[in-house]
Formats: sequence, structure tokens, C-alpha cells
Amino acid sequence: MSYSTIENRDRELKAFHAEVISKPKATPKTANSTSTLNLADSEVISKARSAKNGDKFDRLMNGDISEYSGDDNRADLALCSILAFWTQDLAQIDRIFRTSKLFRYKWDSRRGNSTYGAKTIERALNSVTETYQGCRSAQQDQKDGPKTFKGHSQGSSVTPEWPREVMTGAAGMFARSYSSCLETPEPFLFMNYLTLLGHAVSSRITLESEIRPQPRLYTVNLGESADTRKTTSVNVTAIFFSEVIEELNPVWGVGSAEGLAKAFIKTRRVILILDELKALIQKMRIEGSVLLPCVNTLHELTRFHSTTKNHDIKIDNAELCLLAASTLETYGNIFTPQFLDIGFINRLFIVVGDSQRKFPIPKPLPGAEKEALRRDLRDILQFVGEIAGDGCYAVPIDPKAQTIFDDWYFNLEQSVFAKRLDTYGHRLMPLQAVNEMKTIITPDIVQRTVTLLNYQLAARKFADPIDADNAIARLEEKIRRLLSNGPLKKRDLERHGKKSRFGHWIWNTAINNLIGAKEIHFDRKNRGFSKVED
Repeated sequence: MSYSTIENRDRELKAFHAEVISKPKATPKTANSTSTLNLADSEVISKARSAKNGDKFDRLMNGDISEYSGDDNRADLALCSILAFWTQDLAQIDRIFRTSKLFRYKWDSRRGNSTYGAKTIERALNSVTETYQGCRSAQQDQKDGPKTFKGHSQGSSVTPEWPREVMTGAAGMFARSYSSCLETPEPFLFMNYLTLLGHAVSSRITLESEIRPQPRLYTVNLGESADTRKTTSVNVTAIFFSEVIEELNPVWGVGSAEGLAKAFIKTRRVILILDELKALIQKMRIEGSVLLPCVNTLHELTRFHSTTKNHDIKIDNAELCLLAASTLETYGNIFTPQFLDIGFINRLFIVVGDSQRKFPIPKPLPGAEKEALRRDLRDILQFVGEIAGDGCYAVPIDPKAQTIFDDWYFNLEQSVFAKRLDTYGHRLMPLQAVNEMKTIITPDIVQRTVTLLNYQLAARKFADPIDADNAIARLEEKIRRLLSNGPLKKRDLERHGKKSRFGHWIWNTAINNLIGAKEIHFDRKNRGFSKVED
């Protein structure tokens, strides 16, 4: 058959093109899929817990598979499906799943060109029909769940919630293993491990920075009572490290700066381990003692000198870490304003823990599992030795990771609780890198560090022993009232405002706050303060 003419079929051709050629093809989700919401791991977990099916989410995170007839695979898919509603980032779902008690070795087993875990996440993402699109209003945000940790608001009486997603690497495995046979809270074990690891490698790694901080921590385990097994957590971790590192150099208590100086004569690295923080604080409060400024100074520096007619203390080239325990009630009453004035309290990294009765007689950790944990620690120490050589390895930070920390730093609230949080970030980032045996600080490491710092901010507000922000606010109001009657000389304002009662640090903070807010003015010529008129 032949045709002598060509007919105009534009309309039919366009219809065919739209139906067959231009029709978009479904794009399968890949390992590079990411969420446009950019929620932190802690936010995803918090929202999932606060949702209507939050109880189900918690049960799955705690390894409860009773609703799935004991089928681990079905439970894995159920947890991933819940997470897939809140985030479509495969890597993020994987990270959060690994913090759950469902995580097991099968997760990383190969199945063809992929792993069992990756295939489970893909199934969850492909089966979910609705996803979280972000908060449309404050009411909707409250319905979906809070963005920050419980207890994050100032003065909260709610115990801050520990972010389990930060527990990675050897420290995470140690915490999960020992908490499976002890009643000690996982957060205590995790931070204690990092503290002792930081002590072991304090001069071998640092952050690639002009300040070159050592990864040394002053960690305090806080609990409601003896039931939280604070002392157990400290002792178990210290004994474990002593079994692997002969030169651990623990000092189980100190009574004076002179005594601490003697400890440093034997070795440059000392970790001060205390069953009760109160014992150290009481020694620091003794009149004439320089133990407080000594320990305080050695948090940042490696030297302390104090020469008087009664003593001559010189500590040089010293690296001090601290690991202690205390009840919340004791912690709230042992400090005096001098500790705030010198900035000691914000040099502490506090971990608030709670435990449940699980084991009338705790069984020993299986020998093979304990040896695997020892091997993990030996591997880390060997790894540090290889990258540091005869010197100190400065861990670089990935540019994207730097951006994450920058955003957190520039948006950090201005309060007494936030003091020195950034410096703890400088120490935790390289420490977490070697805990995962990485030679660079990646975005996920920084995200976990920021999550830890946000937790610390909430913990400080919860356990605040001096109620510093409220004290400053009361003093600011007192200064406003005093100056409302007219200008006052500096010495008169300090006398009428009872500066000695508040302490030097709180007084200066209140004055600087009011000057910064342009509420009062200081006349340098006349050495007096006056109220700024509206």
C-alpha cells in the first residue's frame, strides 16, 4: 500500500509523545537518597517517640519483637518503615537502626550486590505511602514531637534524654555489651570509655586547629541514688582499661595540690578516679588550699605553678583527666560560688543516668565477648600509633563537617550553661574519630558531637547546682533598681548591691549583660554607673 499525501497529525503525535515518551519513569530509591528536611538523628528519634505509634517505636528500639511472633526480619522492616516516614535518608535510617537493640551481625551480611540491612531499608522506603513534610505550625510541631531533648528548657525537672544514636564505634559496643549483664546505664559506660580513651591518647591526637586541644575530659556520672550503679560504671570501665593498658596511671583520690603534684612526678599522664565527687570538692573548699585552681587550670593547660611562703608547687608537662560519680542531690549542694567564679562547673561533662532492676546476681560477660572488646581497644591504640608515629596526629575536619559545627556554634544560646561547650566539641570530635578509627572528622561525626553537646546543655540545666542564670537575673534587676535613683560610683554600687554575696563572676556577668543591652552606662572618667534613659 502507498500514500500520495502526508496528512497533518500533530494532535495525535503530541498525544502519543505525552503518553509514551514524556511520561516520567518511577525512580527507585538508592543509597544516595537524602531527606530534604535535614533533621538530625536525635530529632528523628524524638519525633518518632512522640508520635501516636511512639510506644511501638520504643519497643522496637529496645529489641522487643513479641508483636512479630519472634520474627527478627519482620521487626527489622517494621522499625525501618517507621523511620522511613520521618526521613528518606538511607544513611540516616541505617545509623539510627544501628543504635537499636535489633541491630545484629546479620545487618551487614551480603545478599547479592547489597547487604541485608540495605535491602531492608529499600523495602521500607518503597512501601511507605506517606512521609513527614515538616512542621506547618507550632501546634503541628508539638503534635509530631519536640525538636530538642526532653528537659532542654531552662529549669526543667525532666531528666534529659540520652541520645543513643551517638554510641558508635568501640565505645558504643562496650556500653551495649556491659549494660547487657549489668544494671549500669549505657550513657555512663559510653562516656566513661571515651574519657579513659582520651586519657590514653591525650598527647597522640588533637584537632587540626591553632589551639590544638587534647582530648581530655572531666566526666561525672550523676544519678538519683545508689540504684543507678554510678560507682559500678566507673570501676568496671577503669578495670577494663587497666587490663589492656598497663600504664593507665589511675589515682583513686587526692587530698591536695601537693599530692597531685607528686603523682605527676611519676608520670605525665594521670586520670583522677573518684567514687564520690564530693570527696574532691570538700578538699577543694578547704581554706588555703589551691587544689581547686590546680585542677581547674589543668583542664586546659598542662602546667600549674603556685608559690607562696607556705608551699611551692610546680607541675609541668602534665595531662589530667577526671572520672567521678555523684548523686544528683549531692551535686546540687556541694558547690559554693567560688566554683562558679573560677568556671569549674562548666569544665565538667555531666551524664545523667537512670537504671532499672534487671539482675539480682549479674552474670559475667562471656569471655569471648570481653576479649573482642579488648581487641577493639588494642586496635584503636595501634591505629593511633600508626597515624601519630612519634608525634601527635592533628585530625582534619571535612569542609561539610566544619559547616555543621559552624552552624551549631553561631546559633548556640548565650547563657552560663553554654560556657565551654564548644571546647568540649573540639575534644570530642577527634576522640570520636579515633573511636571509629577514622583519620578525618566526617559530617556524621560532627553531627553526633553536636547531638552530645546539645544533650550536655540540657543536662547542665537539669542538674544546675547553683541556679546561676536565675541568680544573674535577680542581680540584674537589683542593679536596675539601685541605678533608678541616680548614678552611683563603682564602689558604691558594689557595696549597695552586695557584690561579695553574689561572687565576682556573677557580678561581672550581670554588669556586662546590662551594658551590652544598653540598659546601663559606665563612665570611665568618673568611675561610675548610670541608667540609660529610654
